Amino acid sequence: MGKKDTNKKSTIGEPINEDNTKNSSQTHGQDGGANANSQPDDTASLTKVLEEIRDFRKDTKHQLNDISSELANVNQKIAEAETRIESVEDRVQNLEQVLGKMIRVMDQQENKLLDQEGRSRRENLRIYNVPEGAEGSSMVEFVEKLIRDTLEIPPTTDLGIERAHRALAPKPTGDREDKPRSIIIRFHRYQIKEEILRKAWGKKRVLLNERLIYFDQDYPPTVLQNRKKYSEAKRALKQRQIRFQTPYPAKLRVFYEDGTRLYQSAEEATADMKERGLPVSVITPRESLAEQLSRSAWEVVRGLTQQGTREERDKSIQERLRAFRRQPSPPPEEP
Repeated sequence: MGKKDTNKKSTIGEPINEDNTKNSSQTHGQDGGANANSQPDDTASLTKVLEEIRDFRKDTKHQLNDISSELANVNQKIAEAETRIESVEDRVQNLEQVLGKMIRVMDQQENKLLDQEGRSRRENLRIYNVPEGAEGSSMVEFVEKLIRDTLEIPPTTDLGIERAHRALAPKPTGDREDKPRSIIIRFHRYQIKEEILRKAWGKKRVLLNERLIYFDQDYPPTVLQNRKKYSEAKRALKQRQIRFQTPYPAKLRVFYEDGTRLYQSAEEATADMKERGLPVSVITPRESLAEQLSRSAWEVVRGLTQQGTREERDKSIQERLRAFRRQPSPPPEEP
């Protein structure tokens, strides 16, 4: 029984082995054919890749040539722009120098004109706070009578009044009626005017119909504006009973206990008086034309054209571009 079973098993197993052999031989044949067919395809794909790489290199080369030509044009334009900018800088500097000289000359001319205007007013006198219409029909007769009556000048003294009139300003109306226009008087002789001023200032209080009036020099408008800046300083000095004077054109001489101080401007006076403890507000000086010019002066910045030859400029550009070059990533840390 055992032998028969063994033969049967072997008999049954034989066809199975033949099938397996056929299948394996067929599989090997198919694999060989597939390998034989895949070799031409790989060669074609490699050839195509190489052609694409060659085309890419050609395109890249053309693009680099275009970029190089554009950079050359840009460098040329930059060089031209730098040359033009430098010429403009030189021109602006020359203009600033000329303008500075013109400002100094203008200041000198303004000072001369102010001095001439002040000298032309030396024979003039101003009377303030005289009511409008008090002069009647003749200003000269009214002024002469006013001076003789208030300052007690004898009739034998010849005043030599050349003319007299109100200040050239609109007549006050409404609420401004309490601030009448000043009266300007011109004398033939400068000495008479000074004598009248001396007596008026010596009397201190001059009244016209119980109204306080004031005598003063006929200063130019610019001088009057500069002298008005001392108003707060004068008020503070009067409160402290400190004696002071206002020399021409617009100065302030103060007689302190520790000595006399002469201020050239209201800004200087208020700053010093504030340090001394007087109740005044410091006046900020206005910026002059020369200071404005120096503050906004052109700052010359030389371009690359001043740094040497073309090669040196190109090297400088490359060094600047290195800062924007992409840095390689650091190697990974070992675990």
